[in-house]
Formats: sequence, structure tokens, C-alpha cells
Amino acid sequence: MRFGLFYQIQVPKPWSDDSELKRIHEALDQITYAEEMGFDSVWFSEHHFRPVWSHNSAPDLTLAAVSQRTSRIRLGIGVVLAPIHHPLHTAARMATLDILSRGRVDVGLGRTGYPYQLTPYGARLQDTRGMWNEFAALLPRMWTEELFEYDGTYYKIPPREVLPKPVQKPHPPLWSACSSDETARLTGRLGFGALFGSEGGPAKVEQLMELYNDAMQDSQAAHRMRRAALMTAGYCHEDRKMVQQRGTELVGWYMEQQRERARLVWRDFDPSTVPPDYQGYYNRDQRLANGPYPDDPTPQQVVEKGTSFCVGTPDDCIRFIETYEALGIEEVFPLCAIGPARHEEVMNTLRLYGQYVIPHFKAKQASPAETVTRVTA
Repeated sequence: MRFGLFYQIQVPKPWSDDSELKRIHEALDQITYAEEMGFDSVWFSEHHFRPVWSHNSAPDLTLAAVSQRTSRIRLGIGVVLAPIHHPLHTAARMATLDILSRGRVDVGLGRTGYPYQLTPYGARLQDTRGMWNEFAALLPRMWTEELFEYDGTYYKIPPREVLPKPVQKPHPPLWSACSSDETARLTGRLGFGALFGSEGGPAKVEQLMELYNDAMQDSQAAHRMRRAALMTAGYCHEDRKMVQQRGTELVGWYMEQQRERARLVWRDFDPSTVPPDYQGYYNRDQRLANGPYPDDPTPQQVVEKGTSFCVGTPDDCIRFIETYEALGIEEVFPLCAIGPARHEEVMNTLRLYGQYVIPHFKAKQASPAETVTRVTA
């Protein structure tokens, strides 16, 4: 089991002139401390036009700053929004980041599940799957071929030397977000690592992982990487009363922001033009936008159940992670800097992970009994 951090750079209102500055520099300090606590990676999302929820529209620049403050922790983008970038730009920027970090970059690719952050860049929903497919096929070739050219539907590139080349060979690990059956199968066929979300609970993750693993077995990709990681919201405190109070407040804010996202991201979009491969996202968001519903779990119930988010005491967090470890999850990335969480609260969560949670799993890995169990399973 490996541990990472996930960041959106969430900036709750009311804002001051230095709100964004404080949040980004707090994140830099948190990541430096996380490396000391034994965390293995940090992942930044890419979102655009998403006030409060994510002020992190240039994650490669933030990670470039991280690369100069750390020496071991890996740097992941989860995910590059392929339809709004040209693959030549992404190839050059990710290779440069790999050089700056001396070979510590992981690159996730996605297309986003809604139009709000696509249409200002001229991307059309009906084109995003085809653009993503070409993008995912092109990127490794740009990093590994001395002279690259391509003549496709969405990208036409004459023979060129794409520079610089990344440090990692054959190239940085590639990942994809797996939020639907289609993306889980596609990620496996491409031989990419899989990024799952915990919101749907263990049953949903198990279903998607089965599709991913089946597709990975049949993959003809030249460089296959079977890895499964879980992104979740995280808060840890020694005092159960604080978990029940503050943890519930943070989960409540997080859940309401998901509803706010759903109310925003289809604004001004004609429902009759939603492509078939986006219909599931549209239906999901319409339901969320009109919530909460009487039968929806409350934030307190979500915290008490303990399977949707990694919120609790160190023992609770260990149990949460072990639940997903049993499904085949190998890496967990908690988003600890949840909107209203103060810098000191985030640092305390990181301290508790470093003091209790991470050592627990390292001890399991070092145990001969555990090793025998894994070999014979």
C-alpha cells in the first residue's frame, strides 16, 4: 500500500486579496511535510472556471514548484484534460516537469464529464472521446520516437523532433480516471494505471476494478501498467468527538459542493444535444443538482458508515484503507485540504498518517506472515 495526497486547491468564500496565495503556499508547505511523514506521491487535479471547488487550473506549474522543495515524493496530474490541450504542449510540459523533478512524474489523462470547462476552449462534447483516444495514443510516441509524425482525425502533425524527452524510460507512467464502465474498460485496454473515486463506496469500486482488470488481461498495449489507486476525501483526528463534529462539517461542505458543481456544469447547455456517451453524466448531475433528497444519507451518516470517505480516527482510517486494499487498491490519495479545513488541521492529519496509518501498512508489508499469505493467495 502506497500513500499520496490529492489537491484541488479549494478556496471557500468569503475571499480576500490573498486567499489563493495562502492556499497554494499552504499546500506547498503541507506537501513538504507529507514527504517527511512518509507519503509517496502528490496529485493535483486540473479544473477550469470552478470557483471555490478548484483554483488549480495550471497543475504542472504548481508541481514544478513542488519538485524544487522535495526530493522523493512523486508528482501526479489527475488528470490532464485532453480535449482542451494540444498533445505537443502536454508532451513538452510533462517532459520538462520530469526533468525538473529528476524522473518523478505521473500523468493522468481524462476528458471531463461536463461541458462547462470545455466549451470556452472550443471543444465539443461529441468530439471528446475521439480526441482523448488519439491523445492517449500519441503521447507515449512523442516521448519515445526520435522523429514523430501523425495524420489523424483531430491532430495532424508533420515530421518533427518533439523535445525535450522525459527522464523516465520509456516514458512517465500513464493513468486514467475510471468513473464509468466505459472508461474502466478503456483504461485497461490501453494498459494505463486506474484512478478510482471512493464516493460510490466499495461496491462501485469493486465493479469498476473487475472491468479494468479484465480489460488489462486482454490488453495489447506495448507497456502495460496494472496499478489501482483510490482518490477520497480525508480527515483524521485522535479525538472521536472531533471526528463527529469537525469531520461531519467537512464532509457536509464537500457533499454540498458536489451539488453546487452539478448545478453549474450544465448551465446554458441544451439538454437535447447531450451526446449518448455523456447522458449518464448529465442524468447524474441533474439528480445531484436537485438534492439533497429525503433518502440521501446525511453527512453524519456518511461519516459513521465510514466507507465513502476516509474520515475518522487513525484506526478508522486504517479500516477504511484495508476495506479497499482487500479489493485490490494499492494506493490511496486522500484530499485532506478540504475547503474549510485550516492549515493546522491538514498538518495534523498528515502527522497522524505519518505516526500511525502509514507505519501500520509498512509493518504489514514487512511481516513474514503477510508475505506468505499474499504469495499463497
